[in-house]
Amino acid sequence: MINLNLKDFLRYVLRFKWLLILVPIVFAVTTYFLAKKLPKTYSSTSLISTGLASRFQQSAINGGERMDYFQLSQQFGNILERMKSKRSINALSYKLILHDLENPEQAFREPSKFAKGLSEEDKQIAVAEYRKRLDAGSLISVADNGNRIKLYDMLTAAGYDEKSLLKDLFISRNGESDFIQVVFYSENPNLSAYVVNTFSTDFIAYYNGLVAAGQRKSLALLDTILQNKESELQRKSAEARRALQGEAAKAAGQANAQRQSDVAYSRVSEAESQRLQYLRQISSIKGNLAEVNAKLEGKGGYVTQSQSKDNVDIVNIDAQLKIANQRYFNNNFRPQDKQTVDSLKRIKDRLIERAANNSGSNAAAVRQDLLAERIKLEGELASAQSALATVEDQLKALPKPSGAGAAALPQVAPDVLRDAENASTEYEQAQSQYSQTELLAKSSTNLTLAEPGLPGPPEKSKTILFVGFSGASSFLLCLLTLFLTFALNKNVEDTARLETVTQQKVLGCLNYITEDDKDLRNIWKDDNGVKNYTAYKDLLRSLRFEINQHLDEEHNVLGITSMKDGDGKTFLAGSLSYAFAMMGKNVLLICEKDGNILDLVTNKTADSQPAKQQKFESFLVKKQIQVEDRITILNRNTSNNSLLELRDTKSLIAGFEVLKSTFDIVIIDIYSGQDIHNVKEWLMFCDRSVAVYEAGSKFSEDNRPFVNYLSSQPGFLGWVLNKVKVA
Repeated sequence: MINLNLKDFLRYVLRFKWLLILVPIVFAVTTYFLAKKLPKTYSSTSLISTGLASRFQQSAINGGERMDYFQLSQQFGNILERMKSKRSINALSYKLILHDLENPEQAFREPSKFAKGLSEEDKQIAVAEYRKRLDAGSLISVADNGNRIKLYDMLTAAGYDEKSLLKDLFISRNGESDFIQVVFYSENPNLSAYVVNTFSTDFIAYYNGLVAAGQRKSLALLDTILQNKESELQRKSAEARRALQGEAAKAAGQANAQRQSDVAYSRVSEAESQRLQYLRQISSIKGNLAEVNAKLEGKGGYVTQSQSKDNVDIVNIDAQLKIANQRYFNNNFRPQDKQTVDSLKRIKDRLIERAANNSGSNAAAVRQDLLAERIKLEGELASAQSALATVEDQLKALPKPSGAGAAALPQVAPDVLRDAENASTEYEQAQSQYSQTELLAKSSTNLTLAEPGLPGPPEKSKTILFVGFSGASSFLLCLLTLFLTFALNKNVEDTARLETVTQQKVLGCLNYITEDDKDLRNIWKDDNGVKNYTAYKDLLRSLRFEINQHLDEEHNVLGITSMKDGDGKTFLAGSLSYAFAMMGKNVLLICEKDGNILDLVTNKTADSQPAKQQKFESFLVKKQIQVEDRITILNRNTSNNSLLELRDTKSLIAGFEVLKSTFDIVIIDIYSGQDIHNVKEWLMFCDRSVAVYEAGSKFSEDNRPFVNYLSSQPGFLGWVLNKVKVA
């Protein structure tokens, strides 16, 4: 279990406060003397003007758009990455090594062992090889180490290789400005100035040439595209002219045909209108004729047109019959509604029959009128049918109108014209793009050296910074080490930690007595002369108070066990016996056979007679015990490992009842957790129990079963942390 208690950690740290003070001081002093021996550092700075920000700003103003800061930042990033590329750094490396080889009197650095070992001839060969690679712009690697001259190792030994230069060379954009800052740190002010100026000048020439070559390539490509678009435009324009000339001749004939078609269409429309008019007239005549025929046949009761009561009844019945049929339909053909309809029909038939029987001369007159009306309608029908036949013959004779003249024109000419128009648009776009690129190439800004680097004074000493960093880092390292040792430490040092690992109550603690004299009589007689004695008495009294709260006449047997042998449970049992005896209580102490215990806990003086040693096994047989002054001791034989093997359970219970009634308190020094079976047997006869844990011992998960067993005991009061070291 990891201990993360903050208060415990602070107390743990205070124990090592001198370590936290001395270690940072030692590191800081050592760093101070080491930093004073460091060589001085010189820096030089050059500024390169790019013109990118001003160009973007001008374009935004002219175009009425906002500046694209992302694109601007991307271009600066591309330039910075090119400056840090192997090609740029290798060119600087070649120039530096050539400077030192060709001008040994003005060399920036002392010759390396490789340079010193070269003869004059080898030196000239090395110069020629470096010059050749510089002119070719080639890169250098370990593969360039020859048998005689190791070109790569010579650069590395001089500190001019890529890794060494990039360690001291810093390239960055100067804030949000238009400048790129190049800074180099070295032990030689002339070297720093030479590096930044040479590097900046070479890169400016390289980058400007690269941009110019790219612009020329772009213009050449756009010029080729423009010529192709111009040729395409001329070809499409010629095709459009030819198509338009051919279509002009067709257009005249098609216009004449269209006019003839319009006349024919007008005549056909007029004939169709007449035909529809005659059809409607014929339909109307046929309807009237059918009604007259129906009246002549006597249907509906209208043969006579008199105003008799029978005719009025027939009209009423018809109205009722219409309503009944509608109800029959609406009610989903209900049988009751069907009966109503049939009844009305029968009534109507009787009325019609009665009206026919009652009709006289009026019926003959009405019939004569109906016959005359039918003859007239039949004549009108024949006349209308004859006129309809004449109109239909005219329709068949008229020519059919045609729209071919109007549809033929858009089939060819518009496609050709559209192609020509698209070709013209593409040519204009290509010409505009070419003009813009050409203008951009003429007006583009190149990189320039805005400010060259100069040799300067040495940099301010960073000794104070190094010392502070060394002291702070060593302090934090010590603190981290203490935290890890504390968090991973499984040793139980105090009551809070013991309560955490056991998840049980801790009654108190007892300090460790370092003095050789551990006689309880001398401890209690001491009058604040020995610090450990005084602390032990106070802690023992506090523990006595906690235990005494749980003891009474019925429950006065206290068992004391421990996690392991050597935790001090026997001495605690004797100490509690003495402490309760000081309260005037008669105490019985049952412990292992040990003559020293008797001397430590009895109140007898040196002149008194020694107490008789009584055995616990003998008491179980005789049930007799001799009560001594205040503390009576029963020694048990450790060879008898099992309590239940001495006597049966009833005898043991009877024996303990005798002891409970004889003494105020019975304290039993039972076995440790290493003999768990004996602990279980003795706790059967204990009313209350406590466990002892030695301070500073490690708690492992192997102890967990014993802890869990104690927590399951109803009379278990808690733990006592023993041998606590007092500062």
